[in-house]
Amino acid sequence: MTKFTAAYYVLLVGTFFMVLQSCQSDRKKTILTDFKYEDFKDSIIRSNPDTLLEANNIFDDTSFIPAEDSVKALLTKMEWIWLQEANLMENLDTLKKGLSKQPGFTAAEKLIIKENIGVVDSFLLAKDSLPVTTCKEKECLVYLEINRTTQKLYLYLIGELKDSFLVSTGKAGKYETPLFSRRPAGPVLTKYTSRKFPGGNYMGLGNMPYAIFVQGGYAIHGTTTGNFTKLGTKASHGCVRLHPDNAKIINALVKTVGLQQTWISITDSTTSE
Repeated sequence: MTKFTAAYYVLLVGTFFMVLQSCQSDRKKTILTDFKYEDFKDSIIRSNPDTLLEANNIFDDTSFIPAEDSVKALLTKMEWIWLQEANLMENLDTLKKGLSKQPGFTAAEKLIIKENIGVVDSFLLAKDSLPVTTCKEKECLVYLEINRTTQKLYLYLIGELKDSFLVSTGKAGKYETPLFSRRPAGPVLTKYTSRKFPGGNYMGLGNMPYAIFVQGGYAIHGTTTGNFTKLGTKASHGCVRLHPDNAKIINALVKTVGLQQTWISITDSTTSE
């Protein structure tokens, strides 16, 4: 073996061990390999708008208080009503064969209902068995820092600030959004409505579209048209409101990387910018 060949093998073996050693730390970054946030954001904004008709969500709870009630109990109740909804859809489809004017569900409405059934069902089953990750704040693939002072959400991808959006956190007093720093508990829903705090229905997706539940009943979600001018000020009942276009981006990102690689902080810091 020549000196050149020996040196080559030493270099090859050394490189192998370096790659092996760094494999664990780099694994979490493979999800966003060659990921360009700007292209992702543009594709989300340009995607076909939701065209569901204005309609009440029959699965909504009428007395849910985010600061006091258990979101798991609410979701269990929602799941049960969604299953009833699915059975009703099947019965109506059967009736429609003989009664052409019998009211039914559009294809888009069926997809939303089935998606929500799957999301909540899998969330309740897997909640206590999800793998534990050690990432925290900017170490996670997606880090959302909501600043109560500036009323902005700062979006970080793999530790790099990529965007910021105006928000509305809770009004002072009993509706103040609490400070916390944690991995969101979930689930992540496309359509959601709260009748406890009514305020319109955004494009058939309820008054809290693109909701990401963080802890208890507190969520980050899109808001309705009448609240757009309030963004940048404290105006909610405890949740974090976003423009629905921006909430849709956040929602899609969290679905892409998963709850285990997402971290959310509510702060009063003035050092985010």
